[in-house]
Amino acid sequence: MKTQIRKPVRERANYTEQYKQEALELWRASGRSAARVAAELGIRPPLLYRWANLARKPDTPQSGRKPKRSVEQLEAENQRLRHENAKLLEQREVLKKSLGILSEVPPSGMPESKS
Repeated sequence: MKTQIRKPVRERANYTEQYKQEALELWRASGRSAARVAAELGIRPPLLYRWANLARKPDTPQSGRKPKRSVEQLEAENQRLRHENAKLLEQREVLKKSLGILSEVPPSGMPESKS
């Protein structure tokens, strides 16, 4: 029978805003790489990048979604796109017909004009 070994459960570290700000200031002021500063602080480099990204955009929603549009706006855009689609389909049909007309072989029963 196999013995199953579990990894020890590691709690997530909670860092204060002040610690985050100081770590970012140290990274920016030192001119060293994020990996080196993170190693000195005992954290992983992606954490510094994440903190820097959040510090740049504090007002943005975390989900990354655009604000919702009203039903009226969506209906108006839908109607505009339907109109544009119908116009493009009509233009395509005209081009198909003109290509057919232009690629026809002229009838051979016509006399050639002499110049």
